[in-house]
Amino acid sequence: MTANYLIWLIAKPSQLILLAALISLLCFRWRFGRRLGLVTAGLVVLFGLVPAAAWLMAPLETRFPAPAIDGDVTGVIVLAGSERVTVSELHAEPHLTSMGNRLTTFLLLATRYPQARLVHTGSAAESRVARSLILGVGIAPDRIRFEDQSRNTCDSARATRALVEPQTGERWLLVTSAFHMPRAMGCFRAAGWEVVPYPTDYQRGPTPLHFQMVENLADLDLAVHEWLGLCYYRLRGDTNELFPAPKRL
Repeated sequence: MTANYLIWLIAKPSQLILLAALISLLCFRWRFGRRLGLVTAGLVVLFGLVPAAAWLMAPLETRFPAPAIDGDVTGVIVLAGSERVTVSELHAEPHLTSMGNRLTTFLLLATRYPQARLVHTGSAAESRVARSLILGVGIAPDRIRFEDQSRNTCDSARATRALVEPQTGERWLLVTSAFHMPRAMGCFRAAGWEVVPYPTDYQRGPTPLHFQMVENLADLDLAVHEWLGLCYYRLRGDTNELFPAPKRL
């Protein structure tokens, strides 16, 4: 468990709201506690009912539209993140998270382009789950490669490029969640590889109004995590763009 993971576990908006609520209960006998309780209730209403999550998520999900693929495809890359590692190991079969569309889209593209080379990139544990699913549905083992040493998105970009050694003129599709695509494209470009973004796993429909408190807070966590990730990668020098955009032809 990395320090970055622990920091984010505490810094999630939903976790901070819960922490504030607990503190307000413990300190309710004092004015500070009562005021904090009012602030906490206001935050729950603001972020749980008002579509703040949708407003933050929309620019991420619409940054890279789904491409119109015309012609041959050299290969398809899918980023890990949809594998439920612990549950999969416990029940000895692959289980996916709510981001499972990453792998289902990857499998659809593998069928649509039967000559394309395939790559799954992520950690060793994630790769074990993905391998079980991908090979289990009939993908030939000699057609796919598993990059299993990455700790984050930019690790995946660099390691995958070194693994497949793409040549000039080749077309590689990159599959990941739509909200994650700007950060992923920034990493692949920083690695010197202009892949074709193929977003999937959209979290929101065309309307931002969605009065489901728990789902709104979960989406808020996702959106804030992604915006912070974009800033962190840029400040650390892992990417060359703060908010990558499609290349103009």
